Amino acid sequence: MARYGDGTRWGDGTRWGPSPPTSTAKGKMSQNLISAVMTDAQRDAMIADLTAFDTKFDGFKVNLTADQVRHLSKHKPEDIGVLEVALTFAQQNPGEVGDATGVAEMVKDIGIANHVIPVNAETNQKAKMTNATLIAALSDAYEKAREIYRVQKAKGRTPANSTFLDSFGARFGHGPQTPPAPPTPPGP
Repeated sequence: MARYGDGTRWGDGTRWGPSPPTSTAKGKMSQNLISAVMTDAQRDAMIADLTAFDTKFDGFKVNLTADQVRHLSKHKPEDIGVLEVALTFAQQNPGEVGDATGVAEMVKDIGIANHVIPVNAETNQKAKMTNATLIAALSDAYEKAREIYRVQKAKGRTPANSTFLDSFGARFGHGPQTPPAPPTPPGP
């Protein structure tokens, strides 16, 4: 379901949520996606809450390497129903299922999955929320910094702005770049 602010567009092109940044006559972006101040105490309190979560979740953490993840079967939360059907079959038909299948362990796996599904959904939602806030804050700051850079570049290089022009231009400049020198051919 669409929520206000999620950027969903209806069939007629109407946007559900705040308007995106708009271009000005000169093609510059005019935006202010976020205007808030977070104190160190607020940040530290949120990090402490996450640390408390880590402590509570510690007994359930599984650390997998990227290679291990790549080789595991992947399932979605909605797949839990089919897994529960398999478990029910195994429990109701013990003569049909060998001891090697680990039905007792499957009970634990499905039980923890049922508990982790809502925790995972909530943490994913929080991650999306914090990521969107970070993107908005960095984008706002970049647009303002780009305007400062543009004005200072138009004024010309001075002792006061040369360090700023060099560092900002090196990181974000989109002007002509000097191509790297061709490699020296190997000697005889």
